[in-house]
Amino acid sequence: MVRLKKDYDTTRNSVYESELRSDMQTVENELNKNASELQSHKDSKKAHSSNQIMHGLFSVANRIDNLWSRLINLVLNHDGKDVKEVVDIRVARDASIHPTAKDRLDYDFQLLEEEIEAAAVSLNLKRFIKKYGSFTAGFKAALSLAKLYPVHIVVPPGQYKLMETARIYKNTHLTLQAGAVIKRGFVGSMLVNGDKDDQTKEYNGHGNLLIDGQGVLDSAGGEIKEQCSVIGFAHAERIIIRDITIKDVCGGHAFDCAGNKHVLIENVWFKGFADYKGDRWFSAAIQLDLMRSAENFGAFGAYDQTVSKHVTIRDCYFSRSESLKGYARGIDSHTSTDGFWYSDIRIENNDFEDTTEYAISGNKWEDVVISRNRFKDCASGVRLMIPRVESVYTQDANGNPTNRVNKVKRLSVKDNTFTNIKERHAIQVYGRKGIQKIDDVDISNNKINGVKVKHAIHLSDVDGFLVSKNQFRDIKHHGVLLTRCSNGKVDLSIGRDIEGNGVRVELGCKNVDVTNTTLREVGYSGISVSGDSEDINVDFSDIQNAGKRTSSSNPYYGIIFMDGVSDSAARFNKVRGKKCRYAMYLTSKCSRIQHFGNRLKGAGAEGSLKDDSVDPIKTIENVT
Repeated sequence: MVRLKKDYDTTRNSVYESELRSDMQTVENELNKNASELQSHKDSKKAHSSNQIMHGLFSVANRIDNLWSRLINLVLNHDGKDVKEVVDIRVARDASIHPTAKDRLDYDFQLLEEEIEAAAVSLNLKRFIKKYGSFTAGFKAALSLAKLYPVHIVVPPGQYKLMETARIYKNTHLTLQAGAVIKRGFVGSMLVNGDKDDQTKEYNGHGNLLIDGQGVLDSAGGEIKEQCSVIGFAHAERIIIRDITIKDVCGGHAFDCAGNKHVLIENVWFKGFADYKGDRWFSAAIQLDLMRSAENFGAFGAYDQTVSKHVTIRDCYFSRSESLKGYARGIDSHTSTDGFWYSDIRIENNDFEDTTEYAISGNKWEDVVISRNRFKDCASGVRLMIPRVESVYTQDANGNPTNRVNKVKRLSVKDNTFTNIKERHAIQVYGRKGIQKIDDVDISNNKINGVKVKHAIHLSDVDGFLVSKNQFRDIKHHGVLLTRCSNGKVDLSIGRDIEGNGVRVELGCKNVDVTNTTLREVGYSGISVSGDSEDINVDFSDIQNAGKRTSSSNPYYGIIFMDGVSDSAARFNKVRGKKCRYAMYLTSKCSRIQHFGNRLKGAGAEGSLKDDSVDPIKTIENVT
């Protein structure tokens, strides 16, 4: 150790100079010594051992020994079989040794694929966009991985433009995160579940698909004014679409569901539709279809008549968008083939606004529940029907006319709310006159407020029905209209402010009860039975101020049985108000009408009861 004097004689003399010179010489000597030792260290062949030098978590000696061991193995570990490949390259991840390098690689890839399949790979699309140079190329590349193993593709927040149809394959989970918007930049479907040459039949196509998230599929219908659908799936089983928004469709469908089963559409917003050419006035946000022909579903086929069934649509919203009007129809089927039925359809707790046609229109649906939905400012509410016998939709699978219409059964429309229905009926169910009836219909617990042109509820050519506990008001025409219906009941309904008949039973209805019905402020007759109907019983109903539109040329009544009605009854009803001509009127061409216990006194402008019928029954005695 070197120590300098530092404290000098304070007198500047020879002693001071000597001390200063001595310290400076010492400093110079030490600096020269350090320089010499540093140069010697640089020139030395062994300044440090490899154990003293660290590389990451390991010493250099450790890495050298490891590599030396592997090198020895590469050169010296001959396998005795005269294979001219070094052994190290034939050692797999699990330390097993394979005959050739190719065998080892095949084995390792198989292990990797098994691990990937077990993990169901999750992919962030940003990496694919960067790798492939565009959203479209990256998106398609990511989707194609599902051909190898199940994938979960996550589209992160951002604005993306799709420039050609993307194809999704089985076992894919596609998530559009909040803030992710995929916008169409071409003419054609945005997403389909098969290749152009796919000929898969029945439900054996690319299924087990889940599309979710809080993002948006923007069809750009305000900019690309050609008919396009957004999602088109066919021949698949197990499809779930939830929590996304599909907007601004031109001409086509948000979801074209052709020949799929076990489908769930949940909490999806369908916003905005345009029909610039005027030839897509019937188009729906969700089209339930069958694989009938390329005209129905053009993305790919086998056209084997596979039909959509086991479909649930719930908690969705159908409306206009910021730039386009509402859809023509919310949910629809209009095609069919003889011998094939859409079935097991549940439409629950959805909101429909501003449709320019029927919010729901079902053609040849069976086993249907439409419940707890809200319809506001729509042209029409719910229509369930079967096709006209002369239409192409009664042809068989080979295109031959059948001259028949298949029967459908078990339709339920209940617990729905209808507000301001602008053009047609709130609820309509109809078979085909003289050809085929619809069986087993339940219309219950619906609230209908405002039908501007047609009826609140219209059933025609239905056998076996219950119209019960419905409330309707502000109806431009009839409250409940039954046409050629049989074996059913209108019960516990409440209606007011109806410009037509409160309840009308017409044109050959048979075995129908109208009971416990309360009607107020009715323009035409409260309850009207007409047209060769028989076994019609009107009981325990309460009618006030019916016939408000009575004139000298067009009289109306509290209750009327018109020409052709037979073997019917009116019992224990109450009619009040002076607007109608008579509280109850039985015409001269109706027969065997039983009536007693009705409270009619004081009602009617000209009288309470006018019975001109043939063979009336006015007692409670048995009729034998």
